[in-house]
Parts: sequence; C-alpha cells; structure tokens
Amino acid sequence: MKTRLYSFLMLVSLLVFSNSTSYAQRIELTATGGYQYWGAYKYYNSVNQGSGKLALGDGPCYGGILGFELADATFVELVYNHQDSRLINKPNYGPDNTVIDVVGVNYFQLNGTRGVQINDKVEPFGTLGLGAGLFDPKSDKYHSLWKFSVNFGVGVKYFVSDRIGLRFSTGFWAPIQGVGLGVGLGTGGAYAGASTYTTIIQMNLQGGIIFRLKN
Repeated sequence: MKTRLYSFLMLVSLLVFSNSTSYAQRIELTATGGYQYWGAYKYYNSVNQGSGKLALGDGPCYGGILGFELADATFVELVYNHQDSRLINKPNYGPDNTVIDVVGVNYFQLNGTRGVQINDKVEPFGTLGLGAGLFDPKSDKYHSLWKFSVNFGVGVKYFVSDRIGLRFSTGFWAPIQGVGLGVGLGTGGAYAGASTYTTIIQMNLQGGIIFRLKN
C-alpha cells in the first residue's frame, strides 16, 4: 500500500511538473518554516469504558512549495510540510497524560492557489488542496500510517524584488478518518475497541522566502 501511494504521488508530481512548466507564466520555489498547533481525536474504549483523546503535540514545522502560475495570480502548487511531534494520550479519567511516541507528521499536497495582485509587491491569496498525510513513528514498536488529507489557508506574498519575495500564511490540515491513527500507531489493546472518533485538524502559522525561477 505504501509503495503504491509513493508511486502515485510521484506520478502526479511528475505530470504536474511536466505539464505546468511549459505553460507557466511564473514559477516560484518557496522554503517555509513555522509552528504547528492542535491535532487530536476523541476515543472511547468499549472494552474498559475508558475515554479521552489522542493528541499531536505542538511544535515547529518546515517544508517547501513549488508553484506554477497558469493564469494571472492563479497557481497550482506542490506542497510538502513536516513536523516532529509527539503522540500524547490524554485520558478523561485515571492516569496523567503520557507520551506514546515521537511521530513525524508529513503532508504531501497538490494545491490550487488564487491571489489578488494589489500592486507589483503585494499579493494576498487563498489556497485549497488535497493529497496524503504520513504519520511516521520514530520507534520500531509502531508502524507508519498513510491517510488521505485536505488543506486550506490564506496568506499574503510580498516581493522585495523581481526575483525574491516573502510569504506569510495560516493553514489548516486535516487527515481524514482520524481514528485510524491510534490503531495504526499501535496504541495497544487498550484502544483496540475504540468505537467513536473525530477527524484530526491541525493549524499552522508559517513564513517563507520565495525564489522566482521564471518571471
């Protein structure tokens, strides 16, 4: 499953890159960094009647964006975002919060971004996309998990020259069917009977440096 998803993502990326390069009015490469918040889902254990939530800890994030302008201020973007987080068990009753494992949270997204060119320097934008989320535990006790994910956000670009700009944004990332995370990461038999859940939603604040490769 993981190999097929890797292959699919690579194929989509290559198709987007090969087709977009020919028609792009501008090509922008952006290095991003910021801070990621939230990310939790509720669980209920039908075996021992326990309840609580599994949460992803807050922390720094970083990544990159490769954007192709297909029309004025309208981009298709290949997006990658990574966070080194912790999977934390927060029971409603009983023991204190416990860290289950350190988890690498990765998002691979294909986005559509629409901007409004106020002038040659300032360009507010909104973005919406979908792709895959990879949750990768650091220890060997648990296995990695892929999930379909969606994202949306808003931000602004500010260009200091024809080739260099700054990008500031806030975004929301949502892997679908969050209950699979706890089971997939092997949180143990204690949660094998989980019967209710809520979808994970993460938020981040990011800044970045834009390099225009084609102007």
